[in-house]
Amino acid sequence: MVRKKISSAENQFVRQAVEAKSRKRGSKNFFIAEGPHLVEIAAGSSAQIEEIFFTEDFVRTTEGRKILYKLSQMESVPRFSIEVPSNIFARISDTETPQGIIAVVEQPQTSLFGLAASNEPLMAVCDGVRDPGNLGTIIRVADAVAADAVIVLPGTCDPFSPKTVRATAGSIFNIPVISSDQNGLIDFMSYGKIGLITTDVDAEHSLFACDFRRPVALAFGNEAKGVSAELAAEAADSIKIPIPGKAESLNVAVAAAVCLYEAVRQRMQCTGL
Repeated sequence: MVRKKISSAENQFVRQAVEAKSRKRGSKNFFIAEGPHLVEIAAGSSAQIEEIFFTEDFVRTTEGRKILYKLSQMESVPRFSIEVPSNIFARISDTETPQGIIAVVEQPQTSLFGLAASNEPLMAVCDGVRDPGNLGTIIRVADAVAADAVIVLPGTCDPFSPKTVRATAGSIFNIPVISSDQNGLIDFMSYGKIGLITTDVDAEHSLFACDFRRPVALAFGNEAKGVSAELAAEAADSIKIPIPGKAESLNVAVAAAVCLYEAVRQRMQCTGL
């Protein structure tokens, strides 16, 4: 991996990186992974990295040199990395305290019908989840339980925005995250014989009474309004998380974790693990 130096903010690579950070319409095929941890995970995954930017201060550190050397040995990284001054790096960075290294990554183009799902798929559907931290955490939990995919419906925030990517802690590179409209999701559920289950605080059935050992997609809705009425009408079942305490509700990411791990518990119990 050859190192290049760029000192102009008008350089095409810098401009493209700034556009990837902003996720403007013309640059939505790319996103940024910021910080040593995310860059290393990206490089070790199947993701296509376009450029790697780092600062002079980063390469002066022992950790920085080790990371750049490690990256140089990986086939997935580009042929060259780019050193930029701190003021230019700040234009690319999305954090108040930049960590000195950023990768520009190509967004994977995966469709629902192109998904290689398991025999008994488990999926998470996000319907109108607006907070990047919540969406990123749901992606992270879905990765942790070995779900087949996270499906993002309209009204949900951008799963590849810098804030969401950071909230996934690298899980964005481990699990398919697929955008779909509601009709496409329903067609896919029907084709794959996957049961759509929505979560609702007023649902009649508890999640503990639901059979998650079958192919299922769990839908989690807007933090204030829940899933849309249109999606709820298409669901095979609606479940609630019992709240014996005084809290009115659970954060959507916490609710997703509870539901997805109940699915794991049932599936592990079924296999005797």
